[in-house]
Amino acid sequence: MSESPRLLPSAQWLKEHLNTRWAGKGDVIYREEIPSTNTLLKELARADAPAGSVAVCDFQSAGRGRLQRVWQAAAGETLPVSLLLKPRLTPEQISLCTLGAAVAAAQAIEQVCPELKAGIKWPNDVVIGGRKCVGILCEGAFDPAGRLCVIMGVGFNGNQRAFPPELAASATSLFLEKQRQNPDAEPVILRELLTAFLEAAEKAADRLEEGGLPAILPEYRARSVTIGSAVRVIAPTEEYIGQAEGMDASGSLLVRDGSGVLRTVVCGDVSVRGLMGYAEGT
Repeated sequence: MSESPRLLPSAQWLKEHLNTRWAGKGDVIYREEIPSTNTLLKELARADAPAGSVAVCDFQSAGRGRLQRVWQAAAGETLPVSLLLKPRLTPEQISLCTLGAAVAAAQAIEQVCPELKAGIKWPNDVVIGGRKCVGILCEGAFDPAGRLCVIMGVGFNGNQRAFPPELAASATSLFLEKQRQNPDAEPVILRELLTAFLEAAEKAADRLEEGGLPAILPEYRARSVTIGSAVRVIAPTEEYIGQAEGMDASGSLLVRDGSGVLRTVVCGDVSVRGLMGYAEGT
């Protein structure tokens, strides 16, 4: 192949190859190694970095997922990227950014790897064939003017060729999924995945500002492996099985339990694990 699958973009290269209005057009920080792209971008936000600023690296040594889980992989195998948003959303709508990130990540995968079909496990795990291939962590920070910023952090499993035994049933990479279909498949070009994600993330963020959740819900629902499925809800004080029927305006999951009661599952408060249709989540 003529192009390396490794990321290695310069800020100039990124700006020249992006078809966006603002995403990737602020400060662009690329380093071979960053402890956490989210943490770095939060620091830049507090220093008044413009919306659209990006932090990206080949190797993230202290990446974090939801519930403070550690997220780590070898250099050059993954795409850890964080995008700075300064959205015109109410505080109640900020949590919608994580749903927008999931939609954008799934769209980017299918643009770069059209042979793959990416689904979304509520709230924001992107899965292929029931296995997780993208982790998302959106966090808040305030700029010097007191404006709430959102750090949209996304980690793509790009070119891993294997996972440890404890993750093999629940995790996958884009390369592995391509290889399932074609043993001679080439690795994913991560810089192409980066530009595809930033372009899709800008569109998702703009739509959320214009219309809230309804503006992205059709795309989200079409990819959802949760809505319409049986789920096991695991909360700190209880556990129950029900049918996921949809989401409310805040992005919370609506689950009808075994007694016929429609219950609201708030994003971040519980874990929703699969039954009969996709792998148990990590």
